Amino acid sequence: MGKRQYIFLIFFVFSFLSFSAGVVGFKYKIQEEEINLNRFFYTVMPGEAIAITVETDKPKNIEVTVTNGEVFSIGLGKWEFKAPEVSGKFELTIRDVATNQTAVVSIFVLVPGIKMKGEYLNGYRIGNYPPGKYKGNNNYKKPVGFIEVTENNKDVYITPHFQLKQFLCKQSSGWPKYLVLNPSLLLKLEFLISELHKKGVNVKTLFIMSGYRTPYYNKLIGNVEYSRHIFGDAADIYIDEDHNGVIDDLNSDGKNNMTDAEVLYSIVKRLDENPDYDDLIGGLGKYKRNSAHTYFIHVDTRGYKARW
Repeated sequence: MGKRQYIFLIFFVFSFLSFSAGVVGFKYKIQEEEINLNRFFYTVMPGEAIAITVETDKPKNIEVTVTNGEVFSIGLGKWEFKAPEVSGKFELTIRDVATNQTAVVSIFVLVPGIKMKGEYLNGYRIGNYPPGKYKGNNNYKKPVGFIEVTENNKDVYITPHFQLKQFLCKQSSGWPKYLVLNPSLLLKLEFLISELHKKGVNVKTLFIMSGYRTPYYNKLIGNVEYSRHIFGDAADIYIDEDHNGVIDDLNSDGKNNMTDAEVLYSIVKRLDENPDYDDLIGGLGKYKRNSAHTYFIHVDTRGYKARW
């Protein structure tokens, strides 16, 4: 994850949210990424060390702990976590003992891609990533590692409104499953939720019709070779609070149709057109209902603007 990827953006996205909606009263950094969410996630390769810094005028009130691992104090308000050589999930807790506000960061130590045997990783079929970079864009590089998703960690909240399992590929398989997921996508989706809340649409989450796709599955359904879904920063989404498989009536006109998808589309479009937040820029498309699905939109953070 790049230095600029979240620092400014996280503050922008979550300045719209109250503490009760997922923001804590202190800022913390994972490496150089400034965050103020009560839930977040970070991915690291085995053996990689990451720095945690808490920005507060009372650093002595902050305690940092991690489950099934070790975190070391390296100065006032500064800690270091070194990922073990074994892949898995580690839960980092940052707590202000004076206010009892807590931030939980799920750290996923990735399974290196070099452990794949042909198209498979531990029995899970991933397939083959396309060679090279699409149009010379670095955002189309083959992932170096994968999040291992198990029956034990699939339900974890990785941001205030989203669980890990929502982004899994739809292909049939047993456990474990493997996932590529870019936090920039989550920032974009959380921004969308915050804007819906401002409009009085108090959704608990978004329905992720399609999140990550393995290259194998992406080819199986006939999608384009360089789909952003295989790189973990794309989602096909709609609102479905009543869980009936139909997009909710977001504009309160008594109908469930394309105008409701356009409510979502317009919010994401405004974000993508703001040059101050170009780290979240990406693709945006809207789709009509058919026999297989309701109206929905596609969003991604490919690094350049695309519309359809």
